[in-house]
Amino acid sequence: MSGSLRTTPPVLTFQWHRRVAEIAAAWDDCFGREAVLRSYALHQAVENAGLDHVETHYLTGRDAEGIACVVPCFAFKISLVALSSPWLQRIVGWARKVIPGFLTTRLFVVGSAISNGDDLLGIKNLADERVWSAERLTSVFDEIRRQARALGIGFVIIKEPGQATTDILRARLGPRFFFVESLPTTILQLPTKERGGYFTAINTHYRNKLKKRKAVCAENGVTWRVAADSSGHAAAIHRLYEEVVDHSDSVFERLNQKFFEEVERMPGGDAFYVFGSQQVEGADRLVACELVLCDRDRGTLHPIYSGFDYSFKRDSNVYFNMFYHVIEEAERRGFSRVHLGQTSYEIKAELGARPMPLFLGVHHRNPLIQRLVWLLRRSLFPAVTFPDREVFGVPPPPAKNAARAKHRPAETENAAK
Repeated sequence: MSGSLRTTPPVLTFQWHRRVAEIAAAWDDCFGREAVLRSYALHQAVENAGLDHVETHYLTGRDAEGIACVVPCFAFKISLVALSSPWLQRIVGWARKVIPGFLTTRLFVVGSAISNGDDLLGIKNLADERVWSAERLTSVFDEIRRQARALGIGFVIIKEPGQATTDILRARLGPRFFFVESLPTTILQLPTKERGGYFTAINTHYRNKLKKRKAVCAENGVTWRVAADSSGHAAAIHRLYEEVVDHSDSVFERLNQKFFEEVERMPGGDAFYVFGSQQVEGADRLVACELVLCDRDRGTLHPIYSGFDYSFKRDSNVYFNMFYHVIEEAERRGFSRVHLGQTSYEIKAELGARPMPLFLGVHHRNPLIQRLVWLLRRSLFPAVTFPDREVFGVPPPPAKNAARAKHRPAETENAAK
């Protein structure tokens, strides 16, 4: 159901919506149809999945020319130490045995309820300061803050814009938000066909590692296949995904089985699975899976959610083999890069990926809490150093905004006041 209308200078009319279906045309106008992680179809699938404790809200802004912005938001509950150091998470975990809900709060988040390694700001021509002056852009985020306050939520988070977008937001939003670095995402730029592809382009050391890892996996009886859908494995896929979540130090969201079912119904063949199976008593037992999404312009392949049988994973090299098969499929389908996402940086560095910094914009309506979070930012959002690995004989051209080696947090220009 749509909310009330509000007009603010300079002539932007805002409206809130609870269903993405209400704004399908506006969504495509602001986000386009090529980037699958920003697609209407994916976010319809997320909404249809009905993720626990996730409440979606969509802001549209219009001016005399028509739709000017679509800004998806969601409200949900999260641990304030979700990105912090493992030692701090352990301390908070012990405290929660005595005080349930300790350091847990509701957030109003600008962005997607799933991990996509980028922002979800559908603001047309954001880089053009003649179109989006500081006053005009601030009016959008003032409206978002008002909505959060109406929901009884103090924290507003701008989820993981990249460097260029963060620079714009820092410059134009002033002290309302301060910015810290989130976990970086990772990009593997694939060698061109002229260089013989990935297997040929990696150096001898990593080529030998690849061969050995594939041999170990084969010795453990693992076979691999690509499937357009879950092929009757929906429950097993979700179970393996849950194992990954349970072994992760940083949990952003927890997906349900219906999410995977909804994603594979997306039109246009934008999703597929890579499955690793082992023969057990004459039947295939799923031991690894990867949900992969495809940009329609053939630019980027996105393996977004993994699942592994941890009782089998350690000695079988199944993790590396999963991504070797994703890379091979990317080359077969003509993609130029693979977006490998966040976490597991040692493995992704060994594949030849490079980090791309992502940020979080943080605001709390209580200035004292805002200041406290700022003072604790290095504990709540610790630095990440990306391993430096020389995987390629001649490195491919770097992905846009990809760091060469070490990734360290830069201080925000907007200290909390």
